[in-house]
Amino acid sequence: MKPIIGITGNELVKGADIFYGHRVTYTQQRYVDAIQKVGGLPLVIPVGDAEAAKQAIGLVDGLLMTGGQDITPQFYREEPLPEIGNYFPPRDHSEIALIEESMKLGKPILAVCRGMQLVNVALGGSLYQDGSYVKESGLLQHLQRADDQLPSHTVEIDPESILATVHSVEKRVNSLHHQYIKQVANQLEVTGRTKDGMVEAVEGKGTGNWLLGVQWHPELMYDKDPESEALFALFVEETKKTAGKDKR
Repeated sequence: MKPIIGITGNELVKGADIFYGHRVTYTQQRYVDAIQKVGGLPLVIPVGDAEAAKQAIGLVDGLLMTGGQDITPQFYREEPLPEIGNYFPPRDHSEIALIEESMKLGKPILAVCRGMQLVNVALGGSLYQDGSYVKESGLLQHLQRADDQLPSHTVEIDPESILATVHSVEKRVNSLHHQYIKQVANQLEVTGRTKDGMVEAVEGKGTGNWLLGVQWHPELMYDKDPESEALFALFVEETKKTAGKDKR
C-alpha cells in the first residue's frame, strides 16, 4: 500500500470567471507529480474548519504544506503593513489546525515556502511582511526573475541536519517569496540560510514528529534536480513509518 500524503489545497476566490463563475479548490500539479513519482498517493485537503482538519489528518500518513499567498499578520500579532500581499484567513485557520493535529498524532510534515512560514507562525514565530522591512543590508533577490524551475541563489545547509542527508551543504535553489521568517519558533531549529542570513530551512526540535521546512520550491525543480526529488522521497519514506496508524 502506498502511503497517503495530504496536500494542502487552496481556493481560487478571484478570477473565478475562468471556471464559469464557480469557486475552485486546487493545488499546484507539480506537488502531485512529485509525490506520485516517489511512491506516495496524493490526497488534496480543501480549506475547512478545525474539526474537518482533525478528521483529514486521521486519514493520511503525512502532510505536505504548499506555497501560496501571504499569511494573515494577526496570526503573528501584527497589523497589516502596506507592502503585504493578498492573504486568506480561512486557509490560515484551516492549515494551522492541520499542523496542530499532525503534531498531536506524530505525522510527518514537509512544508514548502508559505508552508514553512505558516509552521513557524503556528508554533509562535513571526514573519517579515515584506523584504523592505528587513533591517540588515545586502538582501539578495528572493523573488527571482529567472525561470522558476532554475536555481537562483545559494543556501548554506547545516551538515548535521536531516536536510543534509539528501542535499549538498551549499545548495543552489529557486526563490519565489517576498516574506521571510523573522522570529524563529522555539520548537524549530534553523538548518539552512542564504548568504544574506535569511532563514531558508527549518527542522522540528522536540515537536514529537518528523518536521522539515524549506523556503524554496523543490516541486518546481524535482524533475531536473535529483536532490529535490530525493527530498520528496525522504519525506514519503518517513511517512511509511506512521502509515496505517491513528487513521479514523
